[in-house]
Amino acid sequence: MEISLRRNLTDLSADRLAAAALRPGGQEARPNQLLRAAGLTGRRDPLTELQQKILTAAIALTCTNGRPDQTRTVYGMKIGDFLALCGTVADDLYAFVANETEKLVKKGVWLYDERTGELTRTQWFQSIGFNDGEIVFRFSATVLALIAAIEPGDTEHQLVKGIQYKGKHTRAVFEIIWARRAAGVVEYSISELMQLLALEHTRYSYGQLRLRVLEPSIQEIYDWDGEIAVRFGPTFSGRRVEGVWFEVKTGDEAREIRKKEPQFRFAPPEERPGRDG
Repeated sequence: MEISLRRNLTDLSADRLAAAALRPGGQEARPNQLLRAAGLTGRRDPLTELQQKILTAAIALTCTNGRPDQTRTVYGMKIGDFLALCGTVADDLYAFVANETEKLVKKGVWLYDERTGELTRTQWFQSIGFNDGEIVFRFSATVLALIAAIEPGDTEHQLVKGIQYKGKHTRAVFEIIWARRAAGVVEYSISELMQLLALEHTRYSYGQLRLRVLEPSIQEIYDWDGEIAVRFGPTFSGRRVEGVWFEVKTGDEAREIRKKEPQFRFAPPEERPGRDG
């Protein structure tokens, strides 16, 4: 199902509706929900880790030689591969697959085209079906156009999709470090960082934040992207950690660093670089 609204309608403002759809309640969409590509801005429905895995795998089927084929909307995946994505499943396999399929086929995305002023609500899939040995995904035309809008040479092209990261906080961590990549050493207080990660209502200690959120997220970023290098570490007030600093390198400089240091660096306080400028 797909619904569109253009700016020239007089009985309902597309701009105001776009604002309500992309920023519900007046709040910015969380980083894990944002999509940006070729003049399109989007907010996708929240996905569970499993739903992200399935959607990522389905979208990967659309790409031939790095580009999606927009003339084809239907793609099949072997049931065995699909179940491998799901990992350990419930005892009642049939109920599990039916329930997850029902949930995923209802998920979609709001897209706003800044060039035309058109706002579109679309589901990722027109339908999901099963035949002998396959699960079959039928994409909406709008979703295929969105995938095709991502330029293969864009450093962020994998990230713009906003769905390939399986970790709950990886996209948010990427947004934090990528936005300030040219700023040298950047520091956030613990409260700022928790708010950016939508964790302000948790009771995570710095140790939990590092082990459960920062390190797994940065590792996943490293697994996807060979042109980013990250160092980070704590800043102290006495014995208390009061913030976290990041140093991010990209492009050729990052590739050279990654050759020497394939893994991201957690640095102790004495290795904190000086601020640029």
